[in-house]
Amino acid sequence: MSTKSRPLDPCLERLRAISREQPRAFFAPGRANLLGAHMDYNGGLVMPVALSKGTYAAAALRDDGMLHLESAQFPGQIVEVPLADLKPGRTKGWSEYVEGGLWTSMERWGMLPGLDLVLDADLPMAKGLSSSASVECVAVLVVASLLGLDPNAEEMIHLAHAAETRYVGVRCGILDQTAIFLGKPDSILVFDCLELTREHVPLDGKQAMVAIMDTGVARELASSAFNQRVAECTSALSIFQGQIPGVTCLRDVSAEDFAKHADRLPPALARRAQHVIAEVQRTEEGSNALRKGDIATFGDCMTRAHHSLRDLFEVSTPELDVMVEAAVAVDGCYGSRLTGAGFGGCAVALVHPSARDAFEQSVTKRYAESTGRITEVQWFSPAGGPKEIEL
Repeated sequence: MSTKSRPLDPCLERLRAISREQPRAFFAPGRANLLGAHMDYNGGLVMPVALSKGTYAAAALRDDGMLHLESAQFPGQIVEVPLADLKPGRTKGWSEYVEGGLWTSMERWGMLPGLDLVLDADLPMAKGLSSSASVECVAVLVVASLLGLDPNAEEMIHLAHAAETRYVGVRCGILDQTAIFLGKPDSILVFDCLELTREHVPLDGKQAMVAIMDTGVARELASSAFNQRVAECTSALSIFQGQIPGVTCLRDVSAEDFAKHADRLPPALARRAQHVIAEVQRTEEGSNALRKGDIATFGDCMTRAHHSLRDLFEVSTPELDVMVEAAVAVDGCYGSRLTGAGFGGCAVALVHPSARDAFEQSVTKRYAESTGRITEVQWFSPAGGPKEIEL
């Protein structure tokens, strides 16, 4: 991996200023979910892609049992703590994600003698691109590598996930860490949230780039509204379970079953269930399309997913709708939808590389005209998973 124009050199420079040891360098990508919206807690398929931008780490061992931790995203907030004192609840803020990855890894593999660690990133934070999971994953990789270990991806996935659930205390699924550690260039992961099976389908980076467009609208309602959607889906499932034998999650409800029993659901619950059931079909259609190299059909599934999120799941915003409409109006855009849980944040689009300049100019212009807000487009390609960078 080339280090040009990436935030690795400042990490190395800073590490060399605080350590006499030879530094080692690491990278973990972020991820974007392209299809399978709100499927993780409904047992469906999700289709995330590891991104070409993420978290960089420069690391060196020390012999006094101390952790010295810095991040370019939080200048001046230096953490110095004995590694033996790391424990859940020790701190709150950006460092707990790093500490969590270190803690779960050393709990599993043994203690480091001490560590100097400097982080930087070219991945936007709090934009639905799994910046926190990227940090956790790079921390796990740092410990494994400095201990001279070569664990399999499964073990590192579970340690990074434990960093979030056990150390940070967020009750999240394992999707983000799985998508990051199993990232492959020119590929999208198809992750079955019920069966826990994984498959990679092709996404040729020469034919499609990932564009992330920030609405500039904070996701202030995302947490409470997300919990409400989970509760609504749970209520809808309970009603279906009273009518259809063998149903364990909304994914198990067929379109025919929905049509037969939808009138038993309150209107809001019926809309939520209708989105889930249609999204199950879209992810299957989209994954089959990519197996055939049909990016256009996959992109159309993305756009239809956004319309469903807007009309049935009701998690979009006017700004997100404008952004998606502006994106799909550009020749060379395969499709677009909101990312993450919705209620602000970013939209994602798949765009042919030849349309990059026209897409960026058109989307930013139309969004500004429609909303009065200035936006930017960030570009990514489908990337591989965490790795050590040869110096």
